Amino acid sequence: MTSFIKNLSRWIRKRSIASLQIQIGPTLNISDGEVAVATYTSAADKMKVFSAYIREGIERGDSTRYIYPDEDSETVRAKLKEHGVDVKKHERNGTLFMESLTEYYLPDGHFDIDRAVEKGLDLRAEAKRKGYKRAREIFDVGDFSFINGQWQKYLEYWDDPRWGTPPGVGILYGPSITELTVFNVENMSKAQVSEILKTFGGGKYPQTRFIDVLEYADAFSKRIDMPHQKLLGRKLLLEFDPVSNYEKVVDSLAKETMANVEPIFVFTSSTSSIHTYLAKQPTIKFFLTSLSTSTPKSTSENKVILPAKNVPLILDTLSKVLEAYADVNGCFVFDILSDLLTSVGPEKTFIFLRHALDMLSSEKITSLFLLNTSAHNAEVVSRVKMLLPNLLTYNKDGLKVVKIS
Repeated sequence: MTSFIKNLSRWIRKRSIASLQIQIGPTLNISDGEVAVATYTSAADKMKVFSAYIREGIERGDSTRYIYPDEDSETVRAKLKEHGVDVKKHERNGTLFMESLTEYYLPDGHFDIDRAVEKGLDLRAEAKRKGYKRAREIFDVGDFSFINGQWQKYLEYWDDPRWGTPPGVGILYGPSITELTVFNVENMSKAQVSEILKTFGGGKYPQTRFIDVLEYADAFSKRIDMPHQKLLGRKLLLEFDPVSNYEKVVDSLAKETMANVEPIFVFTSSTSSIHTYLAKQPTIKFFLTSLSTSTPKSTSENKVILPAKNVPLILDTLSKVLEAYADVNGCFVFDILSDLLTSVGPEKTFIFLRHALDMLSSEKITSLFLLNTSAHNAEVVSRVKMLLPNLLTYNKDGLKVVKIS
């Protein structure tokens, strides 16, 4: 144990362990060449989401187009600037194209589908001529009031065969175009929303995908009776019953994090139920511990394999992530405490936990540590609890707040 502490102390001073370079990933679950639709209401901070999507495209060198409701005309540029988009600069150099729905679709007061399709195709062709390899588009059509609520008219335009796609796929052609269409459903009935989403998502291949990122801004925090902003900076311990569906708690935290356009990192094992449950979310960065590897390696864009017993290397990886995302709010989930307690023993696990908590001390970081209390004796569980100021439990009776600092 003494040699372990000495080696760990040497790492803390030098940070010299070779590890993978952490690259910043996408903010929304939309990949190149995808078309997606989403909904929002006034309860969601839509401009934070849209700004991140636009900023990400500009930073990648994409030609970016943003069409917005007329009622947003007086605020949209200020909001983009607030969230880090230099609107004047990028409009001037042609990277960013912005118009209101009326300016874009009804320049003479009439919604002309032929004219709108040709305009869209011309803008794409112009971007290609200028050398842009990729384009991303966001169409915030609000509640369709610009066409008197007649969303079927917009569907005809969206589904026009001149876009070069099968029926039901929408405004997309080729892997170089990424497109997001969003609707304001606040004053719509559930039946209307269901019909719109079913119709816009009714294509065959590639399937139009519905993302619900804007609906989950407080999916986790409301379960513990606090706003999202007060969740930031907290270190939480979740004691769970392994036969319960505790994965849903982590899923709600992941959805809330993504809805607030914050990165999320999950440290778990490759065979865990948490990994299985969340694996289809492309914006979650997984660090998967494995007993069969001795060095870290990337297996995909969002998955890194780490040696399960190498505590200094796990901490080094955590350090690299924190350095890469130093200026943004973020969320970390640690589903490795029970594995560490079993594989390296309690003392090394407590050392890991103390150093990890020290590294996660920023008020920008939310941390959730999971512990299967039935797998460890009472003394070990008690010592873990002493290190974390906020305690939650989850069993067959659901989620309960035991202690919130």
